[in-house]
Amino acid sequence: MATTSAIIACEKVGYRQQHLDILTDIDWRLERGQHWAVLGPNGSGKTTLLKIACGYLWPTSGRVLRLGEELIDLIELRRSIGWISSSMIADVPPSDTALETVVSGRLGQVGLKRFPEYGPTDADFEDARGELTRLACDSLVDKQFGILSQGERQQVLIARARMARPLLMVLDEPCAGMDPGVRERFLAWLNERLTAPETPTVVLVTHHIEEIVPGIQNVLVLSEGRVRAVGHPRDVITRPTIEAVYKTGLAKIETSGGRLWPIWGK
Repeated sequence: MATTSAIIACEKVGYRQQHLDILTDIDWRLERGQHWAVLGPNGSGKTTLLKIACGYLWPTSGRVLRLGEELIDLIELRRSIGWISSSMIADVPPSDTALETVVSGRLGQVGLKRFPEYGPTDADFEDARGELTRLACDSLVDKQFGILSQGERQQVLIARARMARPLLMVLDEPCAGMDPGVRERFLAWLNERLTAPETPTVVLVTHHIEEIVPGIQNVLVLSEGRVRAVGHPRDVITRPTIEAVYKTGLAKIETSGGRLWPIWGK
């Protein structure tokens, strides 16, 4: 296998479906240790790009190198990627505890099932407890998943994904459905976790500029299936770019708490 720091490299990637171009000429290189935001409005191709990058869809043009190779075992690759989305929440049994939900990630289950020959083992529960502690979520261990806040549920799902020791974690619009208080607490928690040395590479998929926390130093901006800008948040999140991408007036962009906040309107 070629020696490379890139987990994923997209080269002129395109995706066409039912005579429509969903993605066109996407170049994107995701290095180990980098944290990224993929930003853009609904329908810009964000989730499609991530599905192609992570081996869930095949591009109709261009190529994707994963860990330096064009063709590798995609099943094994998917096991090394933790994909967390709000839609997963509905699949978790509300009566399972946070600890049981995290343990289920070790067994590839959604909803913990116990089998004498397959586990889970006492060691699995100990590892899950350790993940919750490392993520400052040890107070959630015995709480039922169904009574947790939206932010706490996302925290537990991230701990669950970490049970597989992923190279990459994709957070697909994790703040969807959160009220402002829950969202801000979750983002503060996420930013702290991004600075920890054991944190895998993280990709945050969002259409909200202000959700890009300081720990994310790389942004890919998509619009109508094309890359509109790529680089450091302060370099690419500019008034002209954001107005063009979201097709609405932007009075200014404020900076507060290390984050960029759009003030919409003229």
